[in-house]
Amino acid sequence: MKEPSLTQSDQPHSRDPSRTIGRNLEPFLLLELVRAPSYGYDLIRRLDEFGFRRASGEPAVVYKVLRSLEEAGAIGSQWATQESGPARRYYEITDAGRAQLHRRVYHLKRYVERAERLLADYVALTGENPTEDTALAIPEPLATTGDSGRGR
Repeated sequence: MKEPSLTQSDQPHSRDPSRTIGRNLEPFLLLELVRAPSYGYDLIRRLDEFGFRRASGEPAVVYKVLRSLEEAGAIGSQWATQESGPARRYYEITDAGRAQLHRRVYHLKRYVERAERLLADYVALTGENPTEDTALAIPEPLATTGDSGRGR
């Protein structure tokens, strides 16, 4: 039986092998384009306001997602020239993009419901209510000698 070949996204050292970051950005980008057509830098700024710090630190990720959404027909784009500064590519959501956003919001809502149940069960079973402070207080791993006790 022939081994399947690895794609670049399957490579173990890829930046985002599961494409999770881009997948998480999609509904937020689509939502922002429901508000109004916009250009890449402005969308990156708005993603930062949602807490996507990596989007502002690595704008290429956002542009890659925008290209993917455009190739899928979820958004369209056109170049617009400004009185000053370079031309900007403005993105606009399509009917297909609105339908995609609707589906993603539905699935996110179901996910949130499951996550809320998990959190409630966690608190009920452990008596712990995780906060940022307690999440940051992760216990240190057990110390190891590194030499497996050889030479002693």
